[in-house]
Amino acid sequence: MIIQAKEYVSTGFGPEDAKTISNLIDNSLLKEESVTIDFTDIDFFCTYFFKKAFTFRLDLMSQEEYNSKIKVIGLSKVGEAAYSLAYDNSVDYYSIPPEMRQARDEEIAELVEELIY
Repeated sequence: MIIQAKEYVSTGFGPEDAKTISNLIDNSLLKEESVTIDFTDIDFFCTYFFKKAFTFRLDLMSQEEYNSKIKVIGLSKVGEAAYSLAYDNSVDYYSIPPEMRQARDEEIAELVEELIY
């Protein structure tokens, strides 16, 4: 199934956009269909959007299964960079055991707190 993202969202930026696209993906996967999301004519993206709409699934399925079931096309250069970063970070993060993820999350939280304060 090919889904034209512009029919549902105007950006790939916020949590509502991510939830909308994620629900469309879920609906296709529940029908055991592969899904291609076409982002033609959408220009604004961030990594958070792709993590919340797409790549969290790398914790739920293998990388091979993800790649065979979910495709992203029509991205701008910024969209390609943001998707790539979200995908690569998710592959790395979900490849480590859950107990090590907690330690990594705590390290990141400490770094962020130091940057903010």
